[in-house]
Amino acid sequence: MKKVYTAVLIANILIESTGAFALFATPEFLVDAGNASAVLWAWNYGFVALAVGSAVFWTWPHRDSFAAAGAVLGILFSFHLAIAVALAIADELFVDVVLHGTFAVLCLYLFAQRSRWCLDPAT
Repeated sequence: MKKVYTAVLIANILIESTGAFALFATPEFLVDAGNASAVLWAWNYGFVALAVGSAVFWTWPHRDSFAAAGAVLGILFSFHLAIAVALAIADELFVDVVLHGTFAVLCLYLFAQRSRWCLDPAT
């Protein structure tokens, strides 16, 4: 189970940083390049993706901790669920809805199971 947790953290940084790079480098593929507000939204989301992806760096030294795993998984669950719902409501980027939804489910599952692979639930 800890390997799944580690894989989720690593996949999160890889996917979010790839998404951020795409949003920074080529926002016109997702939004109207002539709409300055839409381009700024894409860039802002790129920074959010980098921030969420960075969770792996903040968590890595404490990935055995019940409390740290709970905190990072709760944040990642909330983020991925919110993005999946927002994209679904906007009826855009179905692949991203599925990707974020999958990450949300994985994070919720790992959150619920973390007592099985964390060293000490009391810490």
